[in-house]
Amino acid sequence: MVNSSLPKIDRDVLMQGIVEGITKFESEFPLENFRKGDYKQHPIITLLTCSDSRMPVNVFGSIFNRIFSVENIGNQFRSSEGSVLYGLLHLHTPLMIVAGHTDCGAIAAAESNFVNEPMGIRNELSIVKDSLDTARRLYNVSNDESDLKYTLMSEVNVDMQVNYLLANPEVSELVKDKELLIIGVMVDLHNHYGEGYGRTYTININGERDTGKLKYDKELGLMAERAKRLS
Repeated sequence: MVNSSLPKIDRDVLMQGIVEGITKFESEFPLENFRKGDYKQHPIITLLTCSDSRMPVNVFGSIFNRIFSVENIGNQFRSSEGSVLYGLLHLHTPLMIVAGHTDCGAIAAAESNFVNEPMGIRNELSIVKDSLDTARRLYNVSNDESDLKYTLMSEVNVDMQVNYLLANPEVSELVKDKELLIIGVMVDLHNHYGEGYGRTYTININGERDTGKLKYDKELGLMAERAKRLS
C-alpha cells in the first residue's frame, strides 16, 4: 500500500540533484591516485552495513577505492556472505566493520509478523529473525519493551554478525594471525546513548563485547575511546 502521507517528489528537482552529484564526482575524480593503483580497486575496509538510507557509507570516511561496501536490511552477513568474503579473502582488506544503528527498521520488522510481505522480503527478514532469536539464547536477552528495545536488539545483532564471520575458518585464521581486525559498531541516530545525534560507538572487537576491555585495546586506537554499549 502506498503511503499517502509521504511528500510528493518533484521529478525535475530529483533529476537535478542526481546530475549535480554526478557532476561533482566527475570534477573531483581522483585520477592520479587511481592511476598509481593501476586503475584497480585497493580497499582497506570491508563494510557490512544496513541499507537504511540514514546510514551512508561515508560515515566511515572517504569511499572511493577505500571502502568495499556491502549493504542489506539489518546488516546480515548471511544475506551477503559471498560479497563480504570477497572483500576479506580476495581484496584482503585488513579491517572489517559491521555497522548497526539505533531503531533499525529491519530489526523491528523481523520482530513482527511479516508473513504478508513479498517472498524476497520475507527471506531476508527470516535471516534477521534467526540472528535475533539466536542472540536471545546466546546472550540471555530479556524481552525489553522500552523505547530502547530495537536499539538493544541492534547491538546483539551486530554481535551475531561478528560471530558468523568468526565461524568461517579462513576469516578466523586471518584474525588469529592479526591480518584482520573485525570491529562491530553502532551509529546512534536518535541520541539513545545520550551523547548526541550521529555518534558512533565501538561495541565489539573480534568477538569481545566487554567495553571495559575494549577501552584499553591498543589495536583500536581512537576507537577505543568510543567503546560503549547499552546491552
